Amino acid sequence: MDSGGPALGRTHFDTARVVVAGLLVLTTLLLLPWLPMGVRGSVTTVALLAAGVLGSASAALRARRTTPRDRRPWLLLAIAGVTAISGNAWSAAMGSDPVSSPSVVGDGLFAVALLIATAGLLSFPTARRRGAELVVMFLDGLVAGGAMLLIVSVLVYPRLLDSSARDGSAAQALALLLPLLDVVLATVAVLLLLRVSRSQRLGLGLVAAGFLLYAVGDLTFAVRAAEGSFVFGTVLDLGWIAGYAFFGLAAWAPLPSEDEDTGRGLPESIGTMVVFAVLLVAAVVQVTLGESRNPNGAQAVAWLVLIVAAGVRQVLLTADNAALRRGLERRVAEQTEHLRQLARQNELLLDSVGDGIYGVDRDGRITFLNPSAGEALGYTLAELEGRPAHPVLHATTVEGRLVPWEECPVFAAMSTGQVQVADDELLRRADGSTFPADMTAAPLIDDDEVLGGVIVFRDVTQRREVDRIKDEFLSVVSHELRTPLTSIRASLEMVADGHLGPLSAGATRMVTVALESSERLSRLINDLLDLERLETGGATRSHSAQPARDLLEAAARQIEGMAGSLGVGIEVGRADGVVHADADQVMQTLTNLIGNACKFSEPGSVVTLESGPATTATAPTGTTPTATDTAAASRAAETGAVAAGPQVLFEVRDHGRGIPADMLSSVFERFEQVDSSDTREKGGTGLGLTISRQIVTRHGGRIWIESEVGVGTSVFFTLPAG
Repeated sequence: MDSGGPALGRTHFDTARVVVAGLLVLTTLLLLPWLPMGVRGSVTTVALLAAGVLGSASAALRARRTTPRDRRPWLLLAIAGVTAISGNAWSAAMGSDPVSSPSVVGDGLFAVALLIATAGLLSFPTARRRGAELVVMFLDGLVAGGAMLLIVSVLVYPRLLDSSARDGSAAQALALLLPLLDVVLATVAVLLLLRVSRSQRLGLGLVAAGFLLYAVGDLTFAVRAAEGSFVFGTVLDLGWIAGYAFFGLAAWAPLPSEDEDTGRGLPESIGTMVVFAVLLVAAVVQVTLGESRNPNGAQAVAWLVLIVAAGVRQVLLTADNAALRRGLERRVAEQTEHLRQLARQNELLLDSVGDGIYGVDRDGRITFLNPSAGEALGYTLAELEGRPAHPVLHATTVEGRLVPWEECPVFAAMSTGQVQVADDELLRRADGSTFPADMTAAPLIDDDEVLGGVIVFRDVTQRREVDRIKDEFLSVVSHELRTPLTSIRASLEMVADGHLGPLSAGATRMVTVALESSERLSRLINDLLDLERLETGGATRSHSAQPARDLLEAAARQIEGMAGSLGVGIEVGRADGVVHADADQVMQTLTNLIGNACKFSEPGSVVTLESGPATTATAPTGTTPTATDTAAASRAAETGAVAAGPQVLFEVRDHGRGIPADMLSSVFERFEQVDSSDTREKGGTGLGLTISRQIVTRHGGRIWIESEVGVGTSVFFTLPAG
C-alpha cells in the first residue's frame, strides 16, 4: 500500500456517507417547485459542479492511497470526472443552450469522459474466470447491453432523429453517439456489479450504482432535449448529481487488504435476476411505449439475438453448475473416504497401544476408551461414556476422601492448557479394587479453545512390587552382611595392630587395603540400611527447635578432618533461622552434602555453608518433584512432619568442577555418579544424595541443585522453621 497518507478506513467512509446524504437531501429540497426556476437552475449548476469536484478529488485521493492493483482504475475515473466537469464548465462559459445551441466542445468532452470512465470500470481487477464463466459473462453483457440499447432505441433515438436542432451538424452526431456511450457505460457497470468480489463489493457497488444513475440522467436529458422541453432546475437533474456523489462516496470505502482473495462475485441466481430484469424492462418499454407494438426489422433481429443469448446463457450455466456439482460430489466422496480411512487408522493406533487411554470433554465426562484402558479398568465404553471420569475412576485417599476435581491432574491440564504428569495416582476398577498408575493428562485444544482432555495411564503395580522386593532384598542382605563384616573388620584391625605378631611390609600393605575395603563396605551397608529405614518409615526421629548456626557449625567440625586431608577449607557464612527438625538426620544430610563438596573441590578452595529465611520464589523453575519425592512427602504429611508456614533455606556451595545440566536430577537416584570413575577415585557409595533427599522430603522440605560446569555447585534444601 502506498505510504502517501493514512489508510482509508470505516470512520472515513461513515463521515463521507453523512456528507453525501446531506448534499443529496439539501439539493432535493432546493429543486422542489417552491423556489423560482432560475434559482433552481443555479442550484443544479452549483450542486453538479460541487459533486463533480468532490467525486473527482476523492477518486484521485483513492488512487494515491489504494492498493497497487486498484490504482490505475481510480486514476482513470478521476480523469473522467475532471473531463466531464470541464465539459460543463465550457458549456456554461460559452453560454450554450443544450436544446437550441448545444456546444460541440462540451458534448465532445462528455463523450471522452464516458469513454475514459468505461475504460476505468474495465480496469478493476476481478477474480480469474474459467472458460464457461467467461462465456457467461460475455452473454450477460450482450443481453444487458442489447436490452438497454433496445430501450434507448424506443425512448431516445426516435426523438433525436426527429429533432431538427442539430441537423447536419457535428452536434447531431454527438447527440446520437452519447446515448450509445451511456448504454456501453451502463452495461459495463452492470457487469462490474455482478462480478465484484466480496472484499470490493461496497466500493465497486457504489461505483457501478453511480454510473448507472449518471447514464439514466444522460438518457433523460437526451430525450427531453430532443423534445425541446429540457430546463435545468428539476428533480430529474438528481441523476447526474447522485451519480457524481455515489462515485465520490465509493472512493472512501474501506480498502481491501493486498493479499485478500478476490473470490467470486454475486451468486448466479442474483445475476440471472438482474439480467432478465433488464430484458423484461426492455420488453415492457417495447410493448407500452413504442410507436408500434410490433418491433421493426432491426429491433426484431435484436430481440432474436437477445433471446438466443439468454437461452444459451442459461444452458451454459446449467451445464456448468451440473459439472461443478459433480466435481464437488466427487471431492466430497473422496474426502469422506479419506476421513473414514484416517479415522480407522487412528482407531487402530489407539487399539494397538498397550497403555490405557481415555478421553473426556470439557466437563470431565468420558468420550472414548481404548481396549487397554477398558481391560485395566474392567469397563466397556458403553458403561463409561457420558459419565464423569473423576468420581468414577479416581480412588479415594487413605482417609476415604475423594480428592476434589479442582485438584485432579486432568482438571489442571484443561485449565492451564499444559500437559500434567502424575506418578502416584490411584485408579479404581469396576469391581472397586484399586491400582497405582503413572498418568499423563494432555488438553485437547482447537483454535485456542480447550475442548477436553486425553489421559494416558499405565498400571505400575508390578513395578512397585519389584521395587518392594528389591528393597526387602537389600535390607536382608545388608543385615546379613553386617554381622560377618563386623567380625572381619575386628580381625583385620587386630592383625594390623600387631596382636598376632609383627607383619612384613607386604603383609601390612595387604592388611591395610583389606581393612579400607571392609570399612567402605561397612559404609555402604550402613547407607543401605539408613535408606531402607527412611523409605519404610522405620527411622526414629525426635523433632525439636534447632538453631541453624549450631547445625552448620557442628557439621563443619565433623567433616573438618576429611576436608583438611583434601586441602579444602570450610566456612560458615550467614547462618540465620531456627528449624523444627531431627538434629541427627539434619546433621547426616549436612555431612553428606559437605563431604561431596569437599571431595569435588580443588585443593585450596573453600566450601561455604549458609542459611536464612526461604521465600516462595526460592526453588528454581522446573524442579518438579519426582515419584520418590512425592512418596516421601506423602509419608511426611501422614506422620505430621510437614509444618505449614515459613521455612529455612540451607545452602552448601563449592567451587569445584560442577555438574552438567542433564545430570542435575539423576544425581539424586541410587548409586548415581556424574562420572563412573568417581566411586573408585573419590570414594563414597552413591547413596548420600538419595538419603539426603529422603530426609529433607520427610521433614516437609525440598532439595535441589544449581550448578555450572567449571564454576561450581550449590546444593539447596529447605526445612520447616522452628
